[in-house]
Amino acid sequence: MDIENFVEKVSEAVKGYDWIKRLEIHRRTEIRVWLRLFLNDEFVETFHNSVTAGTSYAYIEGGERVFGANNMRIGWHLHPYGNVAKHKPSQPITIEDFLKKLEEERNKNLSFKKKILALPKKH
Repeated sequence: MDIENFVEKVSEAVKGYDWIKRLEIHRRTEIRVWLRLFLNDEFVETFHNSVTAGTSYAYIEGGERVFGANNMRIGWHLHPYGNVAKHKPSQPITIEDFLKKLEEERNKNLSFKKKILALPKKH
């Protein structure tokens, strides 16, 4: 996939998610592009290399990757939410797939945080 098609696919995909505030081309060369999809302080960084067909998606929170997916070196794999050191093999992942999974993971995480905050305080 060439750079223009990748940028177009990402641009179309973000329209379905109102929690993505803006898309920014972070860096671009003739064969590579890095896009950032800003939530608030958090963002999703996407990367594509049109020569190697290498693609990656990473959700960055507090300056750290907490969820990701890419096809670098070992084929398509996930870096599970909260356990990014792990490599979990997967089918090819589109930006749409990644954003849907990220939304699910963020919703689970927010629900968990709300439950923890609702627990009675120990004295």
